[in-house]
Amino acid sequence: MTRALRLALAVLLISPGPLAAQEDHSGLTRAKYVQNCLMCHNRAAPDGLSPDILARLAPQPELKPAVAMPGVACWRRCDRCFAPAPRRR
Repeated sequence: MTRALRLALAVLLISPGPLAAQEDHSGLTRAKYVQNCLMCHNRAAPDGLSPDILARLAPQPELKPAVAMPGVACWRRCDRCFAPAPRRR
């Protein structure tokens, strides 16, 4: 094999996968969205929400949260803002 081919193969094998794709680890469900987020995001839904979460809700199309609520940071990806659900025994 040529050196360039070996190098390209090594890079492909070592790379962790598609770098552009990021998995959402927030665990956001429709119930959590309605309970925790809808008060602020009733007009402007955050980008990347599942259509299942937004079903039967009526955010304004094309309205971005940064425009509707300047200076407000979204808590959706933060695991410190809301207390964890109580443990069931």
